[in-house]
Amino acid sequence: MISPSNNNQLQLALQTFEKDPQLSIYKLAQFYNILCITLCTRINSHSIHINTIANLWKLTVLKEEIIVQKVFNLNSQRFSFQIYNIKDIVNRLLTTYDVMYIGLRWVFNFVKQQPKLRIRWNRPYNYQKVQYKDLKIIEAWFRLF
Repeated sequence: MISPSNNNQLQLALQTFEKDPQLSIYKLAQFYNILCITLCTRINSHSIHINTIANLWKLTVLKEEIIVQKVFNLNSQRFSFQIYNIKDIVNRLLTTYDVMYIGLRWVFNFVKQQPKLRIRWNRPYNYQKVQYKDLKIIEAWFRLF
């Protein structure tokens, strides 16, 4: 990955090359202290790997947000959510637009990628906190005094 200072130098080199395309790419790279191959690939409009989306990416960002909102809406209605419920929602969403289904581990990876959902699933159940809300235990405690 390019550091921010090198990225700034690269942007300056690209702007300079756009203003005067007769300049040598090698001399520009030396002047701005960047790699010549990096400057060549950017001039030829090759996208870098970070900005490309994988071929196996099933959903767009909007569809992912719709699924997360659907999970939260059903959770607010006291629907106890299981991981296979998300799989059913996603398969239903994908069949309306496309004719593909998700794989076995896709839902688990999706939950890992969504910070909001990850907090809900990975939170351990605090039994001690539940005991504090139990009136029988609280009454027994106050009877001691």
